[in-house]
Amino acid sequence: MKYGITLGYVSKLNSFETVKGIELIKNKIKSQLKKNFGLIEVSSAVVTDKNLWLNDDAQQTRRPIDFDISFNNSYGEVLQSNNKWRRNFLLEAEFEEKDKGIITDFFAIERDAEMTNTSSITFHELGMEILKSNYSIEEVNSCVTDIFKIINDIDNEVSEKFKKLTKKHFGNTLIFVTYKKLKELYPLLTFKERINKFGKDNGAFVLQEFVSQLFNQNNVGQFSSDVFDFSTYSKIYFYNTNCEKAVSIGYVSYSVDREKFKAQNSILKENQKTQTEYQNKLKSDLLPLTITSGIYVDRIVMAILEKQHIGEVTSSVWDQKFLNYCNTNNIKIF
Repeated sequence: MKYGITLGYVSKLNSFETVKGIELIKNKIKSQLKKNFGLIEVSSAVVTDKNLWLNDDAQQTRRPIDFDISFNNSYGEVLQSNNKWRRNFLLEAEFEEKDKGIITDFFAIERDAEMTNTSSITFHELGMEILKSNYSIEEVNSCVTDIFKIINDIDNEVSEKFKKLTKKHFGNTLIFVTYKKLKELYPLLTFKERINKFGKDNGAFVLQEFVSQLFNQNNVGQFSSDVFDFSTYSKIYFYNTNCEKAVSIGYVSYSVDREKFKAQNSILKENQKTQTEYQNKLKSDLLPLTITSGIYVDRIVMAILEKQHIGEVTSSVWDQKFLNYCNTNNIKIF
Protein backbone atom coordinates (compact mmCIF):
# COMPACT_ATOMS: atom_id res chain seq x y z
CA MET A 1 0.00 0.00 0.00
CA LYS A 2 1.21 3.50 -0.84
CA TYR A 3 -0.47 6.35 1.06
CA GLY A 4 -2.72 3.65 2.52
CA ILE A 5 -4.19 2.92 -0.92
CA THR A 6 -4.17 -0.60 -2.37
CA LEU A 7 -2.30 -1.01 -5.66
CA GLY A 8 -4.86 -1.04 -8.48
CA TYR A 9 -7.62 0.49 -6.33
CA VAL A 10 -10.58 1.87 -8.30
CA SER A 11 -13.50 3.67 -6.66
CA LYS A 12 -16.84 1.88 -7.10
CA LEU A 13 -18.58 5.23 -7.50
CA ASN A 14 -17.89 7.96 -10.04
CA SER A 15 -17.41 11.58 -8.94
CA PHE A 16 -21.09 12.54 -9.24
CA GLU A 17 -22.25 9.46 -7.33
CA THR A 18 -19.62 10.15 -4.69
CA VAL A 19 -20.81 13.73 -4.13
CA LYS A 20 -24.45 12.57 -3.97
CA GLY A 21 -23.49 9.84 -1.52
CA ILE A 22 -21.60 12.28 0.71
CA GLU A 23 -24.59 14.63 0.77
CA LEU A 24 -27.03 11.82 1.58
CA ILE A 25 -24.94 10.37 4.41
CA LYS A 26 -24.15 13.71 6.05
CA ASN A 27 -27.76 14.90 5.93
CA LYS A 28 -29.08 11.59 7.24
CA ILE A 29 -26.64 11.41 10.15
CA LYS A 30 -27.45 14.94 11.26
CA SER A 31 -31.22 14.58 10.96
CA GLN A 32 -31.28 11.24 12.79
CA LEU A 33 -29.08 12.50 15.63
CA LYS A 34 -31.33 15.55 16.04
CA LYS A 35 -34.45 13.39 16.10
CA ASN A 36 -33.10 10.66 18.39
CA PHE A 37 -31.54 12.94 21.01
CA GLY A 38 -33.93 15.91 20.84
CA LEU A 39 -31.31 18.39 19.64
CA ILE A 40 -31.46 21.92 18.26
CA GLU A 41 -28.88 22.79 15.61
CA VAL A 42 -26.83 25.91 16.31
CA SER A 43 -24.04 27.51 14.31
CA SER A 44 -20.72 27.13 16.08
CA ALA A 45 -18.36 30.04 16.48
CA VAL A 46 -15.36 29.99 14.16
CA VAL A 47 -13.27 32.50 16.13
CA THR A 48 -13.24 33.03 19.88
CA ASP A 49 -11.68 35.56 22.23
CA LYS A 50 -8.28 34.12 23.13
CA ASN A 51 -8.74 35.11 26.78
CA LEU A 52 -11.87 32.97 27.17
CA TRP A 53 -9.84 29.77 26.58
CA LEU A 54 -12.67 27.93 24.82
CA ASN A 55 -10.24 25.89 22.72
CA ASP A 56 -9.08 22.46 23.82
CA ASP A 57 -5.30 22.55 23.47
CA ALA A 58 -4.89 18.85 24.41
CA GLN A 59 -2.25 19.58 27.06
CA GLN A 60 -0.66 22.23 24.84
CA THR A 61 0.00 19.72 22.05
CA ARG A 62 -2.25 21.71 19.68
CA ARG A 63 -0.62 24.93 18.61
CA PRO A 64 -3.01 27.89 18.58
CA ILE A 65 -4.06 29.67 15.40
CA ASP A 66 -4.48 33.25 16.53
CA PHE A 67 -4.36 36.78 15.14
CA ASP A 68 -4.63 40.36 16.31
CA ILE A 69 -7.91 42.26 15.91
CA SER A 70 -7.33 45.88 14.98
CA PHE A 71 -10.54 47.56 16.14
CA ASN A 72 -10.08 46.78 19.85
CA ASN A 73 -6.43 45.70 20.09
CA SER A 74 -7.40 42.20 21.24
CA TYR A 75 -6.57 38.70 19.98
CA GLY A 76 -8.86 36.25 18.25
CA GLU A 77 -8.25 32.51 18.13
CA VAL A 78 -9.56 30.08 15.54
CA LEU A 79 -11.72 27.48 17.26
CA GLN A 80 -10.01 24.16 16.57
CA SER A 81 -12.45 22.06 18.61
CA ASN A 82 -15.72 23.23 20.09
CA ASN A 83 -16.68 21.03 23.08
CA LYS A 84 -16.04 23.83 25.57
CA TRP A 85 -17.77 26.35 23.30
CA ARG A 86 -20.90 24.14 23.13
CA ARG A 87 -21.06 23.73 26.88
CA ASN A 88 -20.55 27.44 27.44
CA PHE A 89 -23.26 28.16 24.85
CA LEU A 90 -25.79 26.11 26.84
CA LEU A 91 -24.96 28.22 29.89
CA GLU A 92 -25.14 31.55 28.09
CA ALA A 93 -28.36 30.62 26.22
CA GLU A 94 -29.95 29.45 29.50
CA PHE A 95 -30.83 25.96 28.29
CA GLU A 96 -32.26 24.00 31.22
CA GLU A 97 -34.36 21.08 29.94
CA LYS A 98 -32.61 17.82 30.83
CA ASP A 99 -31.94 15.18 28.16
CA LYS A 100 -32.13 17.87 25.47
CA GLY A 101 -29.31 19.83 23.90
CA ILE A 102 -27.62 21.16 20.79
CA ILE A 103 -25.79 19.86 17.74
CA THR A 104 -23.15 21.71 15.71
CA ASP A 105 -21.90 21.04 12.20
CA PHE A 106 -18.23 21.82 12.73
CA PHE A 107 -14.96 21.58 10.83
CA ALA A 108 -12.25 20.83 13.35
CA ILE A 109 -8.60 21.69 12.74
CA GLU A 110 -5.51 19.71 13.76
CA ARG A 111 -2.60 21.52 12.16
CA ASP A 112 -0.05 19.04 13.56
CA ALA A 113 -2.05 15.88 12.81
CA GLU A 114 -0.23 12.88 11.40
CA MET A 115 -1.39 12.61 7.79
CA THR A 116 -2.74 9.15 6.98
CA ASN A 117 -5.37 7.79 4.62
CA THR A 118 -7.98 8.25 7.39
CA SER A 119 -6.90 11.61 8.85
CA SER A 120 -6.13 15.13 7.66
CA ILE A 121 -5.51 18.55 9.20
CA THR A 122 -9.22 19.38 8.93
CA PHE A 123 -12.18 17.08 9.51
CA HIS A 124 -15.95 17.24 9.71
CA GLU A 125 -17.35 16.63 13.19
CA LEU A 126 -20.97 16.64 14.29
CA GLY A 127 -20.80 17.70 17.92
CA MET A 128 -23.55 17.04 20.46
CA GLU A 129 -23.98 18.57 23.91
CA ILE A 130 -26.83 17.07 25.95
CA LEU A 131 -27.91 18.33 29.37
CA LYS A 132 -27.89 15.75 32.17
CA SER A 133 -28.78 15.79 35.87
CA ASN A 134 -26.21 13.27 37.13
CA TYR A 135 -23.29 11.04 36.12
CA SER A 136 -24.18 7.55 34.85
CA ILE A 137 -22.01 5.32 32.68
CA GLU A 138 -25.25 3.65 31.56
CA GLU A 139 -26.26 6.96 29.96
CA VAL A 140 -22.98 7.03 28.05
CA ASN A 141 -23.38 3.42 26.92
CA SER A 142 -26.96 4.05 25.81
CA CYS A 143 -25.85 7.08 23.80
CA VAL A 144 -23.07 5.09 22.13
CA THR A 145 -25.47 2.27 21.24
CA ASP A 146 -27.99 4.71 19.74
CA ILE A 147 -25.28 6.38 17.64
CA PHE A 148 -24.07 3.02 16.35
CA LYS A 149 -27.62 2.00 15.38
CA ILE A 150 -28.13 5.28 13.50
CA ILE A 151 -24.90 4.76 11.55
CA ASN A 152 -25.82 1.16 10.75
CA ASP A 153 -29.30 2.10 9.53
CA ILE A 154 -27.85 4.80 7.26
CA ASP A 155 -25.24 2.34 5.98
CA ASN A 156 -28.02 -0.07 4.96
CA GLU A 157 -30.04 2.70 3.31
CA VAL A 158 -27.12 4.01 1.25
CA SER A 159 -26.11 0.49 0.20
CA GLU A 160 -29.64 -0.02 -1.11
CA LYS A 161 -29.42 3.19 -3.13
CA PHE A 162 -25.99 2.45 -4.62
CA LYS A 163 -26.13 -1.21 -5.64
CA LYS A 164 -22.39 -1.28 -6.43
CA LEU A 165 -21.63 -1.06 -2.72
CA THR A 166 -21.56 -3.97 -0.30
CA LYS A 167 -23.56 -3.96 2.94
CA LYS A 168 -22.86 -4.06 6.67
CA HIS A 169 -19.61 -2.07 6.74
CA PHE A 170 -19.85 -1.70 10.53
CA GLY A 171 -21.15 -5.17 11.43
CA ASN A 172 -24.19 -6.01 13.53
CA THR A 173 -22.75 -5.96 17.03
CA LEU A 174 -20.88 -3.49 19.20
CA ILE A 175 -18.54 -4.75 21.92
CA PHE A 176 -17.57 -2.73 25.01
CA VAL A 177 -13.98 -3.31 26.13
CA THR A 178 -11.60 -1.67 28.61
CA TYR A 179 -7.94 -0.75 28.26
CA LYS A 180 -7.13 -3.33 30.93
CA LYS A 181 -8.82 -6.11 28.97
CA LEU A 182 -6.99 -5.16 25.76
CA LYS A 183 -3.68 -5.27 27.60
CA GLU A 184 -4.51 -8.70 29.01
CA LEU A 185 -5.43 -9.99 25.55
CA TYR A 186 -2.37 -8.59 23.76
CA PRO A 187 0.37 -7.94 26.35
CA LEU A 188 3.20 -7.75 23.81
CA LEU A 189 1.56 -5.26 21.44
CA THR A 190 1.56 -1.47 21.50
CA PHE A 191 -1.66 0.44 22.19
CA LYS A 192 -2.35 1.07 18.49
CA GLU A 193 -1.52 -2.53 17.61
CA ARG A 194 -3.99 -3.74 20.23
CA ILE A 195 -6.69 -1.52 18.76
CA ASN A 196 -6.12 -2.92 15.27
CA LYS A 197 -5.88 -6.52 16.44
CA PHE A 198 -9.04 -6.36 18.53
CA GLY A 199 -10.95 -4.63 15.73
CA LYS A 200 -9.86 -7.19 13.15
CA ASP A 201 -10.84 -10.08 15.44
CA ASN A 202 -14.10 -8.64 16.78
CA GLY A 203 -15.45 -5.87 14.54
CA ALA A 204 -16.95 -2.67 15.96
CA PHE A 205 -16.14 -1.88 19.59
CA VAL A 206 -16.13 0.83 22.24
CA LEU A 207 -12.94 1.45 24.20
CA GLN A 208 -13.41 2.63 27.79
CA GLU A 209 -11.32 3.36 30.90
CA PHE A 210 -8.21 4.16 28.89
CA VAL A 211 -7.51 7.92 28.99
CA SER A 212 -5.58 7.98 32.26
CA GLN A 213 -3.49 5.03 31.06
CA LEU A 214 -2.11 7.04 28.15
CA PHE A 215 -0.72 10.09 29.95
CA ASN A 216 2.68 11.11 28.58
CA GLN A 217 2.82 8.30 26.02
CA ASN A 218 4.32 9.23 22.68
CA ASN A 219 2.28 9.14 19.46
CA VAL A 220 -1.00 9.10 21.37
CA GLY A 221 -3.45 12.00 21.47
CA GLN A 222 -3.42 13.76 24.83
CA PHE A 223 -6.35 15.06 26.86
CA SER A 224 -6.82 18.33 28.73
CA SER A 225 -8.11 18.26 32.29
CA ASP A 226 -11.00 20.70 31.73
CA VAL A 227 -13.02 19.06 28.93
CA PHE A 228 -13.86 15.38 29.40
CA ASP A 229 -14.43 13.22 32.46
CA PHE A 230 -11.70 10.67 31.83
CA SER A 231 -13.52 7.83 33.61
CA THR A 232 -16.50 7.95 31.23
CA TYR A 233 -14.73 8.86 27.97
CA SER A 234 -15.68 6.18 25.43
CA LYS A 235 -14.29 5.96 21.90
CA ILE A 236 -16.13 4.16 19.09
CA TYR A 237 -14.11 2.05 16.64
CA PHE A 238 -14.86 -0.23 13.72
CA TYR A 239 -12.60 -2.31 11.52
CA ASN A 240 -12.38 -0.78 8.04
CA THR A 241 -11.73 -3.74 5.76
CA ASN A 242 -10.95 -1.50 2.78
CA CYS A 243 -8.21 0.29 4.75
CA GLU A 244 -7.27 -2.83 6.75
CA LYS A 245 -7.21 -1.11 10.13
CA ALA A 246 -9.40 -0.10 13.06
CA VAL A 247 -10.69 3.45 12.71
CA SER A 248 -12.31 5.71 15.30
CA ILE A 249 -15.64 7.20 14.20
CA GLY A 250 -16.60 9.11 17.33
CA TYR A 251 -16.65 9.44 21.10
CA VAL A 252 -19.09 9.96 23.97
CA SER A 253 -18.22 11.26 27.43
CA TYR A 254 -19.50 13.29 30.33
CA SER A 255 -18.08 16.77 30.54
CA VAL A 256 -15.92 17.31 33.59
CA ASP A 257 -17.48 18.81 36.73
CA ARG A 258 -15.73 20.83 39.44
CA GLU A 259 -14.60 17.88 41.56
CA LYS A 260 -13.48 15.70 38.68
CA PHE A 261 -11.64 18.64 37.15
CA LYS A 262 -9.81 19.19 40.43
CA ALA A 263 -8.78 15.53 40.56
CA GLN A 264 -7.69 15.42 36.91
CA ASN A 265 -5.76 18.67 37.12
CA SER A 266 -3.93 17.47 40.21
CA ILE A 267 -2.41 14.83 37.93
CA LEU A 268 -1.89 16.87 34.75
CA LYS A 269 -1.03 20.14 36.52
CA GLU A 270 -2.30 22.46 33.78
CA ASN A 271 -1.98 25.41 36.13
CA GLN A 272 -1.53 27.93 33.31
CA LYS A 273 -5.29 27.63 32.67
CA THR A 274 -6.56 28.07 36.21
CA GLN A 275 -7.24 31.80 35.94
CA THR A 276 -9.09 31.69 32.62
CA GLU A 277 -12.73 32.70 32.40
CA TYR A 278 -13.84 29.21 31.38
CA GLN A 279 -12.10 27.52 34.29
CA ASN A 280 -13.46 30.10 36.71
CA LYS A 281 -16.94 29.08 35.57
CA LEU A 282 -15.97 25.43 35.95
CA LYS A 283 -14.55 25.88 39.44
CA SER A 284 -17.61 27.91 40.46
CA ASP A 285 -19.88 25.07 39.31
CA LEU A 286 -21.68 27.36 36.86
CA LEU A 287 -21.35 25.17 33.77
CA PRO A 288 -24.13 22.63 33.18
CA LEU A 289 -23.43 18.91 33.40
CA THR A 290 -23.52 17.46 29.90
CA ILE A 291 -22.84 14.43 27.80
CA THR A 292 -20.50 15.63 25.09
CA SER A 293 -20.05 13.69 21.87
CA GLY A 294 -18.36 14.00 18.50
CA ILE A 295 -19.10 12.04 15.32
CA TYR A 296 -16.32 11.86 12.72
CA VAL A 297 -18.46 12.17 9.62
CA ASP A 298 -15.71 11.88 6.99
CA ARG A 299 -14.59 8.48 8.27
CA ILE A 300 -18.16 7.19 8.27
CA VAL A 301 -18.62 8.43 4.70
CA MET A 302 -15.33 6.76 3.70
CA ALA A 303 -16.51 3.43 5.06
CA ILE A 304 -19.99 3.46 3.54
CA LEU A 305 -18.81 4.62 0.11
CA GLU A 306 -15.84 2.21 0.30
CA LYS A 307 -13.19 4.86 -0.25
CA GLN A 308 -9.57 4.19 0.69
CA HIS A 309 -8.47 7.77 1.38
CA ILE A 310 -10.16 10.54 3.33
CA GLY A 311 -9.23 12.97 0.55
CA GLU A 312 -11.83 11.25 -1.62
CA VAL A 313 -14.63 12.57 0.60
CA THR A 314 -13.38 15.86 2.07
CA SER A 315 -11.30 18.86 1.01
CA SER A 316 -8.03 19.66 2.76
CA VAL A 317 -4.37 20.44 2.09
CA TRP A 318 -2.41 17.56 0.61
CA ASP A 319 1.20 16.82 -0.26
CA GLN A 320 2.01 17.39 -3.94
CA LYS A 321 3.62 13.95 -4.32
CA PHE A 322 0.41 12.40 -3.02
CA LEU A 323 -1.67 14.43 -5.47
CA ASN A 324 0.60 13.38 -8.33
CA TYR A 325 0.23 9.73 -7.31
CA CYS A 326 -3.56 10.00 -7.22
CA ASN A 327 -3.66 11.81 -10.55
CA THR A 328 -1.52 9.09 -12.16
CA ASN A 329 -3.82 6.40 -10.76
CA ASN A 330 -7.10 8.19 -11.56
CA ILE A 331 -8.06 8.64 -7.90
CA LYS A 332 -10.20 11.74 -7.45
CA ILE A 333 -9.05 13.87 -4.48
CA PHE A 334 -10.89 16.96 -3.22
